[in-house]
Amino acid sequence: MSSAEAPRSSQSDLVARLKAGDEDAAHEFFDRYAARIRRFIANSLGADAADTDDLLQETFIALADALPFFRGDSSLFTFACAIAHRKVLSLIRTNARRARLMRAAPIDEDASTPAPDAGASREFRRALAQLRPEYREVLILKYVEEIAISEIARILRLGEHAVESRLARARKAIRKSLKEEP
Repeated sequence: MSSAEAPRSSQSDLVARLKAGDEDAAHEFFDRYAARIRRFIANSLGADAADTDDLLQETFIALADALPFFRGDSSLFTFACAIAHRKVLSLIRTNARRARLMRAAPIDEDASTPAPDAGASREFRRALAQLRPEYREVLILKYVEEIAISEIARILRLGEHAVESRLARARKAIRKSLKEEP
């Protein structure tokens, strides 16, 4: 039976199979979570999502290396998102250093390029892309990925109150940005 035909296993069974090096389990994990993790990475990066697929691959490689340390305190998706979050932050820091060294234009110079959507959605995407990465990321986790505050706190390695504060500041920033649109 191919991995596409195989029934979905429970998370604990999937983790055990992954830790044992089961290739079908790796395919099942990828099929189950890759699209969501890719979307999280792309949205976290904002307008310049050219590095999304590279970071997705790096995330899965790092996940394979970190799997022996997964204790099950959170969901496997949360664990993978925490790894993706660190990969995104690392890329953002690297790009910022390069920009400073080269005295280049800001990384988000293409943020004003409209998304392929129309009307209000385009304005919203533009406002979202212009947010600070930590604001954009927390909004995506909460409202796109629909992750609970406690899980977001684990992903971002913050306290729940810090996540709630960041969410409030992010909502305020996006409202302000949308009001300033022409």
